[in-house]
Amino acid sequence: MDMLYVLRDDTNQICAVSDKPLSNEWERADMDDESLKLFLQNNPEISSGIMESSDADFIRVLEDVIDLLIDKQIIQFTEFPDIAQTKLLNRRRYRESLRSNSDTTRLLEDGDDIF
Repeated sequence: MDMLYVLRDDTNQICAVSDKPLSNEWERADMDDESLKLFLQNNPEISSGIMESSDADFIRVLEDVIDLLIDKQIIQFTEFPDIAQTKLLNRRRYRESLRSNSDTTRLLEDGDDIF
């Protein structure tokens, strides 16, 4: 997550943060923005949530890198410890089920019958 949206008060201080604009008053703020850093320092619960979201995004990237390395036969799946293999397989199945559910939902939204 490189960019967040912020809402500023009358003194131009950040009073709220979101991952998407919630109205026209919200503006984009880069993670390097000093006022955003200050706001997050003063609101550790928000900062923690942003980090968790960022961690989830990073895990997805790592999974994609692992899949790419396996596909290119740079590493073999069986070289991972058993527990890592199990976790990777579980995540792959979960992502495939989400993708499958998303495809079904899109079909239904388009008005197509699945029967």
